[in-house]
Amino acid sequence: MNTVSSFLSIILSIFTYFASMVTPSFTAPVPEIPQDDFVPVMRFVATSDTHIQKLGDKGCERTSAMIKTAYAVSEADEDYKNLDAVVFSGDITDNGFIGSFMAFAAITDTEIREGTQRLAVVSKAHDSYTFFNNSLKLFTGITGQETDFHRVIGGFHFIGVSRSDTLKHYTDEQVEWLDENIAAAVEADPEKPVFVFQHEHVQDTVYGSSKTDGWGLDVFTQVLSKYPQVVHISGHSHFPANDPRAVWQGTFTAINDGGLAYFELAVDGKNGQFPEEKDRMSQALIIEVDADNRVLVKVLDVDEGKIMCEFLIDNIAEKNKEKYSFESRGEKADAPVFPDGASLAYEKKGLKHYITVPQADVSEDNEVFVYRISVINKNGKTVHEDWAFSQYFFSDMPESITFDGFTLWGKGCTVKVCAEDVWGNTSDYLEFEI
Repeated sequence: MNTVSSFLSIILSIFTYFASMVTPSFTAPVPEIPQDDFVPVMRFVATSDTHIQKLGDKGCERTSAMIKTAYAVSEADEDYKNLDAVVFSGDITDNGFIGSFMAFAAITDTEIREGTQRLAVVSKAHDSYTFFNNSLKLFTGITGQETDFHRVIGGFHFIGVSRSDTLKHYTDEQVEWLDENIAAAVEADPEKPVFVFQHEHVQDTVYGSSKTDGWGLDVFTQVLSKYPQVVHISGHSHFPANDPRAVWQGTFTAINDGGLAYFELAVDGKNGQFPEEKDRMSQALIIEVDADNRVLVKVLDVDEGKIMCEFLIDNIAEKNKEKYSFESRGEKADAPVFPDGASLAYEKKGLKHYITVPQADVSEDNEVFVYRISVINKNGKTVHEDWAFSQYFFSDMPESITFDGFTLWGKGCTVKVCAEDVWGNTSDYLEFEI
């Protein structure tokens, strides 16, 4: 062991000692799990974007809570009690400082038990803000773990690709390496899922990955499209993991893991839409596989200790999958419907007018995305338009939504509000006269 490695080892020991002291006492809740015939043979928890800055911060607290809750879920399962791995898909740190990586290593060393593997990829984003192309060496020096990995866990292949140590996000050699390693995994058993981890979404797959959303890369698209067995898991966007569009299928399967830091979304082709209380975001995936190679994805609200929704992927080896394609689900989705007797509530405070709309109902595998408001004057001219999130990304979403206040001169205006689902379908309007 060289001098630098010895120094890092000593510092990490100190961080780990303090991690056990600064981590708040937390009794992991056991989320309610629907009873079904799914019996796991392997289980892991995955997230990204922990954005840890220092030991004991919110990123550390949520990382600790996530791991403890995943163990609680595992131990409550009568059929399979193992938690086989904990996986992080980049932006582990907020700034790439040595102390931030040390805090990540310390909190995971403290919480992850023997028999559970820790895996992580390093991003060409927040993880590289300070040491740039040397961030990979720093991570390996602190954790002792490789940054591009291929592990077999419980008979299933886990392949991770970190940023390159060049000016490119990923090199041609990494593309070739990924192709070779997926091919080897598929050759070993073409019926099993192959889990691939990358920080960025694959472009034009999950919500958040399009060119307009801005959080996708297409460098691995050609390789991944060769293998229907691939289940690609990524973060980067901070878009919600419980959104139905967080799972996409085409030539392979892609899943957004949500993340532990803050919410961001895109509306009307514009990203950078931050909800109020965006810092309440704390999402992770508990992923299980059964003996029939079905993959069950449970979206966990870490702060609340609740399972928000589930996605069952039972077509792993099928080519050109349609079950979770956006086109097939969008066509099948019914438009939102307001409950019988629903009406808008109105309040005026000073010069501001406030409209409150009750939540609309949606069918399974759907969510109300936004509510849209239009105010039309007596001459038929639209004098105000706005939208508001339904807050479907919180497990304790409110029963009604109040739009931002607006000013209005004169009377005789009609207020119209509709609910729009994640697929763009809209409800009938609720109306109110001012």
